[in-house]
Amino acid sequence: MQKRSSGSVRIAWLDREGAIAELAERARALLAEDPRVLAVGLFGSLARRQALPSSDADLLIALRSHPLARWFDRIPEYAAAFADTSLPVEPFPYTMDELHRLAAHPGFLRTVLRDLVPLAGDPAIWQQLATAEPAADSESGR
Repeated sequence: MQKRSSGSVRIAWLDREGAIAELAERARALLAEDPRVLAVGLFGSLARRQALPSSDADLLIALRSHPLARWFDRIPEYAAAFADTSLPVEPFPYTMDELHRLAAHPGFLRTVLRDLVPLAGDPAIWQQLATAEPAADSESGR
């Protein structure tokens, strides 16, 4: 976040490209450090070009596997991996099995994938999830 002060007026703005470059650099390091990580993508207001200086960075993290069964129990581990960035980070660490299940239904993942900006790893993962066929029961409204 950039700040400029002039008398009693303070102007703050977000350097979107700089923030994304910083996140991508850290995401590439995470891929190199953690063999479970397959890809990292940015979504939310920063990806949609609607971020404010107070915005955080929402990161979707695709994992091969993880010993913790619940995705939200993994958040502290991946938040720590981005602790040294200039923006607060909100990680969403899901295994590929979990992502495939989410992709089979309308909602969260389908919305996220519309605006996702790949940061590191194989971008084909996101394309594969975005084009996954919905489950039969999701089409009938069940």
